[in-house]
Amino acid sequence: MLLPFHIQPAYHMKKVLVVDDDQHILHVVKHILTSYGFEVHTHSTGLNVLDVILDYQPDLILLDIRLPGKSGTEICKELKRLHCHIPIILFSAHTQQENFLDIFGADAFMRKPFDVKDLINTVKFYMN
Repeated sequence: MLLPFHIQPAYHMKKVLVVDDDQHILHVVKHILTSYGFEVHTHSTGLNVLDVILDYQPDLILLDIRLPGKSGTEICKELKRLHCHIPIILFSAHTQQENFLDIFGADAFMRKPFDVKDLINTVKFYMN
């Protein structure tokens, strides 16, 4: 028997949007986060990120700094200027964290490569 409506689960899986132009990073981070019970959506360019956010409505955004089309720092500033209250974690292999939290309004910065435990702990921290 099919029900005429969709039954929602009793809990809400926390949703993470991961934006990085490196397909390997997207695959690995998605695998890690889904294995810890998060729902994960990936996006590989700096273009159309705002549309993706509106459609997906993530609880947290992991955002690479160097992206084709629009940089992660530009996206972060734009989101914070729009009073977006979604936690944003910038990450990059190419830079230091100094000033990113103040200048771009990011909630946190992670340097790549990152430790799996640090990634999970940081994501969980900003989900609460």
